[in-house]
Parts: sequence; C-alpha cells; structure tokens
Amino acid sequence: MIRKIHLQILLAVFITSFGFEAAAQNNPDTLKAKLDEITVVGFSGNRSIMETPGSISYLDNKLINGFSDQSLVYGLNTVAGVKMDERAPGSYRIAIRGSAIRSPFGVRNVKVYWNDFPLTLPSGSTPLNLLNNQNIKQVELIKGPAGSIYGAGTGGVLLINSFPKNPQTERIVDASVGDFGLFKYGGEYNTKKEGMISQYKYASQVSDGYRDQSFFERRTFETGVKVFTPSNALVSVSTLYSNLNYGIPGGLNLQQFQDDPTQARAGSVEQNASIDQEDFIIGANIESEWSEHWSGGTNIFANISKFENPFNFDYKSESRKSWGSRPWVQYKDTFGDTDLKLKLGAENHFGNNNARNYDNENGIRDSLRFEDEIEIKNRSVYLTGELDLPGEVFINAGISVNRVNYDVTRVATKEGGVDPNLISKNFETAILPRIAIAKRLTDFTTLHASVSAGFSPPTLEEFRTNDGELNENLEPEKGINYEIGTRGNTGNGSFRYDLAIFYFKLKESIVLTESQRDGTLAFANAGSTNQTGFEFSTNWTAINNENGFLSLLEIQSSYTFHNFKYDNYVKEGDDFSDNRLPGVAPHTFFTSLSAETNIGLYGLLSYNYTDEIPLTDGNTVYSDPYHLMKGKFGFKQILGEKFDLDIYAGVDNLLDQQYSLGYDINAFGNRFYQPAPGFNWFGGIKVNYLIK
Repeated sequence: MIRKIHLQILLAVFITSFGFEAAAQNNPDTLKAKLDEITVVGFSGNRSIMETPGSISYLDNKLINGFSDQSLVYGLNTVAGVKMDERAPGSYRIAIRGSAIRSPFGVRNVKVYWNDFPLTLPSGSTPLNLLNNQNIKQVELIKGPAGSIYGAGTGGVLLINSFPKNPQTERIVDASVGDFGLFKYGGEYNTKKEGMISQYKYASQVSDGYRDQSFFERRTFETGVKVFTPSNALVSVSTLYSNLNYGIPGGLNLQQFQDDPTQARAGSVEQNASIDQEDFIIGANIESEWSEHWSGGTNIFANISKFENPFNFDYKSESRKSWGSRPWVQYKDTFGDTDLKLKLGAENHFGNNNARNYDNENGIRDSLRFEDEIEIKNRSVYLTGELDLPGEVFINAGISVNRVNYDVTRVATKEGGVDPNLISKNFETAILPRIAIAKRLTDFTTLHASVSAGFSPPTLEEFRTNDGELNENLEPEKGINYEIGTRGNTGNGSFRYDLAIFYFKLKESIVLTESQRDGTLAFANAGSTNQTGFEFSTNWTAINNENGFLSLLEIQSSYTFHNFKYDNYVKEGDDFSDNRLPGVAPHTFFTSLSAETNIGLYGLLSYNYTDEIPLTDGNTVYSDPYHLMKGKFGFKQILGEKFDLDIYAGVDNLLDQQYSLGYDINAFGNRFYQPAPGFNWFGGIKVNYLIK
C-alpha cells in the first residue's frame, strides 16, 4: 500500500516539476539570491553567523562525508559538545550537551528538520536512520534549548538540508565496499536551470555487521524541486521513500564484552531482534514577499510508516501516520539606524498510531498481548523579533507557547473482552522565552550571550512502555540555559574559532532506570541537575595555494568539558545527589589533519579521545577511556572537461581499540556494552559528470 501511495505522489511531483520548468524563466537573480545565500537560519534570522547570538555550528558536505559517506557519525562527532553513538549499524543516538541520558535507543530530546519540515515525529522521537548521507548535504546544529521557535527539546536542533549550497547540473554515481560485507552504491540526477533546481537520488547500503545480528539494509529514493514562480514565490517540494531493516544485537556485560565482543545478547539471534521500517515522507513549502515590509509562507508535510520490531521478549507492530503545517508571517522595517524584524508562526503536528504488541515466537508474531489506538497532538505558536542596533549590536528575542497531548485507547488485550478505555495525558502548557544579544567587537570578532528556556515532554516510548503500562506520572523536563560565547577569525579567514561557556539548570530530568522485568524499559523523573560546560573549536587553514604541490592543509580541533551532576535525586532510599550524570564523558577531544595536492592526491587523519563515562546513577561502574584514530587517502582527477573521478580507501579504528560506541545506561543485568568494530577498512569510487 505504501509503495502505491509513494508512486502516485512521486508521479505528481515529476509532472509538477516539468510544468514549473517552463514557467520558471523569470527572476533568476532573485532565485539565485534565495538559493545560494551563505547564511545560517539559526533563530529564524537567515543571516551571517557572526551576527547570530547562540551556539550554532555549520557542517558542509565536505565535512559530513569527509571520512565516510556511510553515516553522520563522523561529521557530528567533530562538533564540540556533540556525541553521536552508533550502538549497531542503523541504531543511532545523538547527545547534544548530554541530552541522550534518557535515550536507550533512537534520537530523542533533539528536534530534527529535513528541508524545512520536521523529521522528528509528533511523539518526540526522530527516525534519523531513514536518511542516507546522499539525503544530507548541509547540517546546521543549534546547541541548547531552542524552544522559543522550535518547540519541545532541551538538547538542541538539527536543520538538515538535502539541497547543496551551490547546486549545479550534474550526474553522480558512486559505489563503496568494506569490511563485514559492506556494499553501498547510489546515484544522483541533479539539474539547475533558470528559476529551477531539481534533484533525484537513489542509494542502497547493506552490510553483515561486526557482531552477530547486526545486519543492515537500507534503500532510499528522494525527489526534490525548488522553483521561483512568475508570481514571485519560492515553491519547494521534497519526497523521501526509505526502506530500512537492521538487526539489534543487544548489550553485553563486561565479561562477555571482553571474551567475545562479536557475540549478540542471548536470545537476540533466535528471536530475530531487529527493526523493519518503511516510510514515505512528503513536504511542500511556499514563501513569498508580499510587499516591502511583509512576507510569509507555510509548509505542509506528512509521513506514512510501517514499523515491525521483533525483540527478545515481545514483537511490536505499528502503523503510523503523521501530518502537520508550519505557517508564518514576517514584518520588517527600518527606523533611522535600527532594523526591526518580527516573525509570528506556528507548528501544528499530529499523529495517529495503531500499535500492537505480540508474543515473539522465534521472530514471528504470536499471540496478541495488547492493542492501542494512539492520537498525538503537538502544537506550538511563537513570536520572535530581531533588532539591529547602531554599533553593530544584534538582539534576538522570542517566546513560544507549547502544548502536547497523548490519547491512548486500549482496544484489545491478551485476555480479550476489554471495553475500549481512553487514557488522556495533557501535559502542562509550556511558555518558553529566549533573549540573546551579539556585539561585533571588530570585523572579525563577535561576543554573544543568551538566556533561554526549554522543555521536553516524555516521548511516546517513555509514556507507553513495551509491557503495556502507561506512565501517567512522568512529567516533562524543564530547564533554563545561561550562555556566553565568542567566535571570530583572522583577517584572511585562515584561522577560525568558536568558544562557549554555559550553565544549564534542568528540573524533572527524565532518566532511564533499572526495570523490574528484563526487557522492559522504565523511566522516571530524577529531581534536578546542574550542567556546566565549556566548548571550544578551531579551524586552521595552514596552506591554501592552488599552485603549490601541497595545495591545501587544514587542521580542525574541538574540545569539550562537561561537568554534569545530579543536584537532588533520591530513588528508593538511595541518594544520588551530587553524582555525575551517567552517559556523559567529562572530557572529549577531536582533531583532524587533511591535505590535498595539485596532482589529485589527498588524505585525512583524525583522532578522538573520549574520557571515562559513568554507566549507573550510583557511579559504581565506569567505561574505559578510548583513543580512536581514522585515516583516509584518495585520488581526485578531472577527466576531460566534464568528468570528476574520486577513488579512495580508508581505515577506521587504526589503533584497534576495544570500545563501545554507545553504552546502555543503568542496564538490566549490567549489560552496558555495545561493542564497536576493531581495525576495519573501506574503499570506493565516485564519478561526477558535470553538464556545463
């Protein structure tokens, strides 16, 4: 059914794009300004990062795929204050300033947008693993609460764009192979004409995995079009079909981790612990300037998903639908030497899930345990304003009103004969303000400071556990972040830096606790936490001379210090107050050296240090620190006038460290460890046919 719907909508998108091609011959310069601007969205400013108050990082396509195009893990882990885990191929977690403490799996407490509409579901979880790196050309990352405009989430925001910064007409094919049966291939058909950009992408990635039951299969097909219409409007449409199937090997205890890290948790293979997910996502956006002072727009989006999850102790089967809109209107004016911009907007996101839990008999659905119909409403309204004052002072202020509601109707149980019973959870309305200021001290230095509020309600997976219980007493996290920072560069731009110091006071922290039944995940509010941090990153272009043999030499570094502790947390008579928050390393350091030559040879060497991590609330178990090195070398050459050839090979974990790229916090049976591969290799080829 989902494939039929996908083909119907895809056909409509193709027809629409061809129809626009003839109509989009006007205003090419205006479109170019819209599509080629090199700015950050940030808090809806669309302006230079030097004028944007707040901790914001930008990742271009070169950094995202700098080491490997298999996932976002490398690119995000170059950013100070950010840690992306890969517990197994396809099983990702993202912690922005420790925001993944409550997440045993998946991406939570971080809001993610793809091509301007939410990839995050209204339930609060984000299926980031649906995306192939071909669907990710630019990433903007906001650290800390951004609820004044983006709603729920105290960790931060990822703004992902699948359109390149500098689009061109090109045809791309690529293929790569590697250890553990890795085989990845794909292609892109991109076109840029006057008034229009279109892109069509396909990618397939499979691997057997390093551990038992860690197989991975994903196929994606994306379409996208951006058009500047004769009526002076920018219209864009994006679709994504993703078919994902990956194994869940499960956590190991320390003895198992040391004896044989390739083994799966007992029962994972026999029960086929895995996720089989099929999604179709569509979003359409229109924006235009109505007059000198007024502009506006809206986007609409929808996601249809089929989700199957056999696990060691049960079998989940869900049919998910979500949809919504993001309308906005903006007013701007100039009063003397002061520029004013006001933006009023809303985000309305709704979901409907049919969720059934079964007994699992050797990976096959058995008797029904219970079935729920779930309605989700996630709504926010925001107002944000910007003032550009004389003396290069920039003020940003905003406020949002947010409401989240779950309606769960139990329609069947294993015993049968149950009258439908509605449980409604209306979380308290959250009002989230933010005020920030940036001062440009010189042409090359900016100082900024901000105070922002955030909240994060329990995700559906935290509210409705996999044993059928509804955690009605679980309350949203609420916090206030205080931050000061500076960023700048040398006059010629060869050296850039970004520094931030913050204090985040979080109340009603949601944490993962030890459950009373193996296989059941339990969550609780843990009083309050104090989170203090220092984040520093630099980028130095030591050589940039296209005429020299060594034409480019860059050194990128980042350092993170996080001192996160429970302030007041007592559970079942145990006092964890002043303990370090589990899952957070106090010190992490990253550095990389990349070089290019004028004959086409290039190379990359990177190093990452991750300090010991407490794995329990009681701080009784710690991980070992690890040192992770990666290397890549390749050869790029232009063949004729239109063909770009790139041949490369790389090695991950050069030091053959035994480590876990993601730990299970407070795990039942002390199964904290998700072993990552030792020394492993990959290689590939990419051909780009550029049509002048």
